Amino acid sequence: MSHAATEKKLQELIGRFEEQEKTLPGAGSYQVEVLSSLLNSVRNWGTLTPRQLEFAKNLESQLLSREELSDWKETFLTKYKEKFRYIVRWYSEEKLPYHSNTVLSALENEDYIPSKRDYDKLVNNKYSTRVIEEMLEKKAKYAAGDIIQMRDTYRRRQMNGAAYHSAYFNDSPIGGYWKEPERNWCYIVVENDLMPKNPCIGGRRYRLLPFGDGTLITTEERYIKKARV
Repeated sequence: MSHAATEKKLQELIGRFEEQEKTLPGAGSYQVEVLSSLLNSVRNWGTLTPRQLEFAKNLESQLLSREELSDWKETFLTKYKEKFRYIVRWYSEEKLPYHSNTVLSALENEDYIPSKRDYDKLVNNKYSTRVIEEMLEKKAKYAAGDIIQMRDTYRRRQMNGAAYHSAYFNDSPIGGYWKEPERNWCYIVVENDLMPKNPCIGGRRYRLLPFGDGTLITTEERYIKKARV
């Protein structure tokens, strides 16, 4: 690199570190001091020693890492924080045994910002992507107060796995209560944004109140339809 090019590069690096110093005092003061010394060496002697050049390259790599981190932080806060916090809740409430370090860090600190790599692993896997699509990107088909009925798919699945569904769908505090719904039973939608259990199409969970029965139940959007009243 020529004398002029080296001087220009050092001046550029000094300027970028000085910008960091403005937003985060102390973050670039040492680097600015070292680079200014190297710049004086170039002006006085016309070149840098191999070790000085290597040191300048290391400082540039450090600067690039910081700038990338700063860019990611801004992007995360403006675009991705809502998705991240929702998926952290999902992993926590469902006690999913994956990405535990990231999940625990986020639970302990509301302002925690994961690395881009950790974010991608937690949020951009196929299961989390489906949950985000169903819960954050799609609107619920049925609003609170709507009257709905169960689809036949719900009845068939209940009959094939009543024990599973008595634990999965029943909200009764005494537990173990479940009756096969009649084809024309109607329910009032109480809530439509319960945390999903299954990352699938139609996996949004609803809390329902049956007509003539005070026992709340939960089910998924794929199993319900608008009531023919």
